[in-house]
Amino acid sequence: MKKALLPILLFLFPICLFSQENIDVDYSNIKEYIQKQPGGYAQLTERFEINDSLLTLNDYALIYYGYSFTSKYKGSMDIWQDVDSLMEEKRMEEAYEQVKEYRKANPVSLKLLIYAVNLASELQKEEEVQSYVNKYVKLSSAILSSGDGTSEETAFKVICVNDEYQILYNVFDVQNLKQQSLVNNCDLMEFESSPYYQGTQIYFDISRSLDFMEELFNRKK
Repeated sequence: MKKALLPILLFLFPICLFSQENIDVDYSNIKEYIQKQPGGYAQLTERFEINDSLLTLNDYALIYYGYSFTSKYKGSMDIWQDVDSLMEEKRMEEAYEQVKEYRKANPVSLKLLIYAVNLASELQKEEEVQSYVNKYVKLSSAILSSGDGTSEETAFKVICVNDEYQILYNVFDVQNLKQQSLVNNCDLMEFESSPYYQGTQIYFDISRSLDFMEELFNRKK
């Protein structure tokens, strides 16, 4: 797992870490909202895309976690290897257009946002860089508001396994990731050190992704 190419992210995230609110992420309530008010959720995501400054941390949490109850959600199964291939071939404009297409289906993916930040920077699209950075920061803040990562009970909640790595590397700047283990509904990540997180292990609640996989398996029976 590579770190983001842009160090600007590491300058912004400590601000988020020291001014966190706590949000109770209730998946049953979020699911009910998405089912009963799909139009309201669509409006929230539209406001997210234009970086509406009036959106609250609760709004960003609803946008992020709510996505997992939409028909476009794939758990942790999204694959974007073609973007990596295009970048390796230095076809940056094509890679950028592909990322923008993928974001239409998955606007809350932290990995896609990192792709977008790096590619927009490479193509010297400064305003677009900042737009994607803002989205990344807000979604990361929502995830950080869901817990403190110190135990299973207070794990950071994520809807995609890759988001764990985004938080580890691009928010906490962890050094030397040593081990990943599944503890009930949590991924326990152990590492050597972090300048922005006390301790050497973080719990991530991946129950939403696990539940989705179980639902998918049952539908195929």
